[in-house]
Amino acid sequence: MALFDPFPVLTTPRLRLRALGPGDAERVFRLRSDPEVTRYLGRAPDSSLADAEQHLAVIREGIRTDAAIYWGITRKESGELVGTGGFWRWNKPHRWAEIGYGLLPELWGQGIMTEALGAMLPFGFESMDLHRVEAQLDPENRASARLLERLGFAREGQQRQNWYHEGRFTDTAVYGLLRGELKRGELKAAAT
Repeated sequence: MALFDPFPVLTTPRLRLRALGPGDAERVFRLRSDPEVTRYLGRAPDSSLADAEQHLAVIREGIRTDAAIYWGITRKESGELVGTGGFWRWNKPHRWAEIGYGLLPELWGQGIMTEALGAMLPFGFESMDLHRVEAQLDPENRASARLLERLGFAREGQQRQNWYHEGRFTDTAVYGLLRGELKRGELKAAAT
């Protein structure tokens, strides 16, 4: 049986993290086409609904093959999709994966992503048997860096000019969190 079948739904006080489906394409497009969301991602914003549909197909394939898992982050009360997040680049032999996430800008600064990652991280360490979770981001993305640091991630270094986008090279900051560094009490407090 596949690890993600049935798909693991996670809940927090305000959120429900669920599988993304074809019906989410418009909301995913809204997220992935927003210049504020993609500002530090080193890729152009999605330009069509077809781009979002292709992204959802990649997510479904990663889940089907137990190579990755990505959740739709929804408000518990309304069911409204407000973001996405999950694990990818899963290196099973070495028990690590990279975490990625995105949230609609009008909801930034409300603790939503702290709460969502507070549910995803224990799932990664326990259900996926990860030893390490890594995050890579543009060093100029201070809001994302603060989020990771609040969750216990340590900045481990910086890869110099390893990403090329829009005619320039940019650096990548690398953050890591080890299984033993996960602070359950702090994650629980962040989720409430």
